[in-house]
Amino acid sequence: MARRGGGGVAVFVTSHGFGHLNRVVPVLNAVPAEVPVTIATPGDLETAWRQRLTRPVEFWEHPSDAGAYNPPGDSLATDGPETLRRAFETDQHQRAQLPEWSARLIEAGIDAVLADAPALPLVAAANTGIAGFLLANFTWADIYRPHAQILGEPWIGFVERLAEDYRRATKTFRAQPGLTLKGQPRVESVGLVVNPARNRRQELRRRIAADPAEKLVSFYVGRYGQADLDWQRMSRLGLRGVRFVTFHVPDGVNIPNLAVVDPNEWTGSDLAASCDLVYAKAGYGTVAEAMAARTRLIYPPRSNFAEHPALDRALRTWGGGIRVSAREFLTFGPRAEEALLGALGQPDPPPPPPYPTNGAARVAAALVAHRE
Repeated sequence: MARRGGGGVAVFVTSHGFGHLNRVVPVLNAVPAEVPVTIATPGDLETAWRQRLTRPVEFWEHPSDAGAYNPPGDSLATDGPETLRRAFETDQHQRAQLPEWSARLIEAGIDAVLADAPALPLVAAANTGIAGFLLANFTWADIYRPHAQILGEPWIGFVERLAEDYRRATKTFRAQPGLTLKGQPRVESVGLVVNPARNRRQELRRRIAADPAEKLVSFYVGRYGQADLDWQRMSRLGLRGVRFVTFHVPDGVNIPNLAVVDPNEWTGSDLAASCDLVYAKAGYGTVAEAMAARTRLIYPPRSNFAEHPALDRALRTWGGGIRVSAREFLTFGPRAEEALLGALGQPDPPPPPPYPTNGAARVAAALVAHRE
């Protein structure tokens, strides 16, 4: 059944880490406040949403999809068999709830669904005659397929069913850089979907008491693997005028040239624009933030995750990406130190990004236009 425009927007976001959440935030902040927005999310993420949003929203307690599973202590690798097992179990449970989801959308007066990037909300929307929009640089079917092809049935069948679910989307907004989303109908490439960056360099220097001559490095390797970092090597770089800025360090780590800032006050985009270099895992958000700010990014390879080669190619094509081995990255070894000093010694910034930077505004405008 067809639905008329003018209703609210329901948003469903993969909740593994904050990457997908951070990508949707600038889209929602660009949607006029008079448009009702409901975010379907696990309750423990409601605070993270509120800290980042500048507009009113309602919340619907809702589980996430299964995403990908990383072995304990290694955020750069994906465990294929365990990822598929968890994804299948989650899918079976949530698929049985689709009639309830559809009824909830109707009851709430929802006119459009935005998913980044779970598939089943698109099915619930299609079953109800509601427009379902996918925002993605990959689908979970893309991520799961290589693992399923190794393991065979029934995993191949599961992944192909998931791919069919994604094809129920009314339209797909392809965030760049990303996979081609082959087979997905009605794809519109929208460029970088990223929080607007504010160059707060002078404020940051005051906040962390940095010397004007010091080079600032936005440093984030994730909460896993920090035990292997050569903190003393990092500390010695303070003698060469290098100051690291991060969101989190393990208990007991205290080196003089490492400053911790509050993630509620500083976005990744602001740090990328305010620092001279980014040292971080190359997830979509980090890549987009570095490109938009024209700040070089030192990053490691990631294994068994189909998104990474696309991001890696984009970084190399752009010219601001500097890849070091996973071991060098996670330990901050001598080659990582050499790469960092070489990047900080470059006299000019990297080129502008090879994609438009207004992807969030384009997606928001499309959502608003759908209602009119």
